[in-house]
Amino acid sequence: MNAKLLPSFDGKTVRIDTLFGETFDGECEFHSADYCEHEFGKALPALAIDNWLFFADQIAAVNEIETPELWMSSPCRRMTLAPEPFRLIEDGQKCVELRLWDEKRRRLRQGDVIRFVRADDDTEVLYVRVEELSVFPDFDALYRALPLEDCGYAPDELETASPADMYRYYTPEQERKWGAVGIRFALL
Repeated sequence: MNAKLLPSFDGKTVRIDTLFGETFDGECEFHSADYCEHEFGKALPALAIDNWLFFADQIAAVNEIETPELWMSSPCRRMTLAPEPFRLIEDGQKCVELRLWDEKRRRLRQGDVIRFVRADDDTEVLYVRVEELSVFPDFDALYRALPLEDCGYAPDELETASPADMYRYYTPEQERKWGAVGIRFALL
């Protein structure tokens, strides 16, 4: 597969045929060679569908296919969530997701739909619409600016909430490289 063509499939619903004879359908996300080297240790561009990652040297063909109705009105992005944050969103106790301001999140826009998939059960899915993106140089600035109860902290946790909590998910090096974003959303 010509790696130069891969970015044109970002955000589209596609069918990927691999060199191994497998076929995958779904919303596609493009990852640059730099991003893949940083995240996966392989300096080749790739396409992702759900939990599947396809490097350029593994792809036989990519074709755009008809998009599901929900995705026709605005771009839909997939993000994986640990069970507890997933439950908090489902219960209406969390309306801001905290992430690195990396390549994937920099493509987000107000009005986009995010499909949150529960990490331990990919049949559990929530759809939200992005209302606001608040970008910060690091999680420290984010924690000082955003109301942490909107980020999933219970009232008795607010006093001990710390930007270091995010190091469960990201390294300090990633934080320095990318910065942080608070994604305010509404559950659909």
